[in-house]
Amino acid sequence: MDCKIFGSKTTKGGVVVYIKKCNGFVVRLLSLMLFCLLPIASFAGSVTSVDDKKISLYGSIKQYFVWGNGNYQEDYPANTAIKNSNLTTFNSYTGSTTLGLDIESDKISANIEGSFEGDENTLILLQAYFAYKLSDSLSLLVGQDMPLSELNTFSDNDGAMPGFNQPRPEGVSQVRLEGSFDLGSVSLTPAIAMENIYPYMFSDDEQEERNISVKMPGVGAKLDLEFPFFQQNARTYAFFETQKVYFNNKDSHWPYIYGIGLQLPIKMVALQSEFLYGKGSTHYAGLETAVDKSGIGTEVPRGYADNGQARRLRAYNIEASIALNDNWGIYGGYDKVNFMNALGEADIQSADGKFVGISYNLTKSTTLKLEYDRFKTHYYSSNDKLENARANQVLLSAQYDF
Repeated sequence: MDCKIFGSKTTKGGVVVYIKKCNGFVVRLLSLMLFCLLPIASFAGSVTSVDDKKISLYGSIKQYFVWGNGNYQEDYPANTAIKNSNLTTFNSYTGSTTLGLDIESDKISANIEGSFEGDENTLILLQAYFAYKLSDSLSLLVGQDMPLSELNTFSDNDGAMPGFNQPRPEGVSQVRLEGSFDLGSVSLTPAIAMENIYPYMFSDDEQEERNISVKMPGVGAKLDLEFPFFQQNARTYAFFETQKVYFNNKDSHWPYIYGIGLQLPIKMVALQSEFLYGKGSTHYAGLETAVDKSGIGTEVPRGYADNGQARRLRAYNIEASIALNDNWGIYGGYDKVNFMNALGEADIQSADGKFVGISYNLTKSTTLKLEYDRFKTHYYSSNDKLENARANQVLLSAQYDF
């Protein structure tokens, strides 16, 4: 079927082009050509067909410059510390640059998003899903998306803070039923999902060592409540995730993670705090281990000890962000994670991070940040002595959103 562009207009976010109804392949081809060839002020844009199908391109370009002392790691400084690693190192990183595509129609919305966080900054798939609108208040999502849990921090560090660093960049495969209910001044958003969550709970090494397998998807549930607070909207939420796993195709276990969070806006100040508790899911804390001068490093405790005992974790944070004016802002906070039982040689017992930063909006789409991080880590040495190490880090980042 032939397609004909019969009008367009420039918008704040790009260009909207109106097309006579045609097959989906041609719409996608036209959208790619329009993004590449049309002279618009912003790279982002959208293509809209007569039947209200809209395709939008978005993303961000982000560059890090990082100096670390006491937290050496090859590609990017760790969010933990180790003794005998007091050399200052410099790293630059662009892997968190993202590129995404949104597709919207009357009943279906879809998303594909990738980042350059793969080996040698190769493009990897973060999420790819579609959501079907069952009613005005219910939708069904199928595909790969972020899990129901939240790991929120104001820190701009690519490794975030101890306990609140996403353990892997990719989302998880899931089928999710989500609601949205307006109860007057209060909004309620419940969700339940069948999701393959165990890769967030176990490191790749532990999965391989224990030959971890699953026979059924895991289960996740979340309740999100938005309510008025000082003439603004505050938010609180709670979530729970678990999945039955098998070690060597015989020993079964139920690792889990749950959390609660609160976000409070008070005029120009935003406060946020979150608490996590997990059993057998130590990888969820998102710790990145440092290496000393001799190449010896600490370890994040495995989810399960050799005798099958599940290790437990507890994490919390308290953070604030202040908008000084339209361009300038400051932010900071304290984050900590503890591993609570069955620890041994090289295992981290606790890790915390303090951070303070300043941000400047160079344009509406470009943000510059300067941040200082201070990490403290307790871990067991080879003679079972509890060591105490500290690390310092300074980072500069520049991000352009389109």
